[in-house]
Amino acid sequence: MLRRTLFIGLAAIGTVLIASAQEAPAGGGRGRGGGRDMTQKTMELKPGLFFISGAGGHSLIRVTSDGLIAMDGKLPGNYEPFMEQVKTISNQPIKFLITTHHHEDHTGNNAKFLAAGVQIVAQDNMKAALEIYNPPGGKVAPPTITYANDYVIRLGGVEVDLHHYGPAHTGDDTVVYFPDLKVIALSDEIGGGAPGADYAGGGSLLNWGHALGEALKLDWDTCVPGGGKILTRAEVQDYKTRVDTLISRAKELVAKGTPKDQLMAELKTDDLGWTLNLNGARLDKFYDELSKSR
Repeated sequence: MLRRTLFIGLAAIGTVLIASAQEAPAGGGRGRGGGRDMTQKTMELKPGLFFISGAGGHSLIRVTSDGLIAMDGKLPGNYEPFMEQVKTISNQPIKFLITTHHHEDHTGNNAKFLAAGVQIVAQDNMKAALEIYNPPGGKVAPPTITYANDYVIRLGGVEVDLHHYGPAHTGDDTVVYFPDLKVIALSDEIGGGAPGADYAGGGSLLNWGHALGEALKLDWDTCVPGGGKILTRAEVQDYKTRVDTLISRAKELVAKGTPKDQLMAELKTDDLGWTLNLNGARLDKFYDELSKSR
């Protein structure tokens, strides 16, 4: 039986403001809080789909007649408060936990979920990423089910589709699609700031626009990002347009011979509303993928 929490004064879904949990642009997680609000809050996004903000990346709970499907399980140390929120939604057990990528603000409690008998679903590349990933909260438990490009979870008459459109924020990004509700979760492939590729974790700025373009081919009207406010389709399209503009400008600079140490100074981003801070190994990787794309 559902027990829904009423939140008064929320704006329309497309413009709801919630506690920000956006991943640091460089990727890799922010440890056990990094000064962020650890208070978790729940709201019903659409019938049978609940949204839990705070204490890490945004999470979702899809209610079915045979149990719950969850997405992303918060920063380490927040499992019990998370489950308290889940119990305000339903007393049914979580059967599947989808992890949208390997950063610990999305995967920090994987071991707790495994101990509770939950199947953890992730993209194939996550296992390799976790082998070299050493976040502040300790090693992350690996998934039990992995997929290459597409995967469907069916439970209690509900279908949840998972897609991997190549590297963007990380090399193991998963886009989560709820076709019956016209909701998509893009996690940290979208946010309020400039796109931040975790190159050490297999990410790519060059492929970012393509990944968003593939997501936009699906039929949805509501987007859940990794942090910040719920987004409309128009806002996601606008973000993709700005990503494409950024990459086009960077390609042009490299094509005309702009040296790596001058790329950031010459790359115009102020009209995009972003400050792109790339240096060291991240700049090396960005410049390298731009050079190879010519």
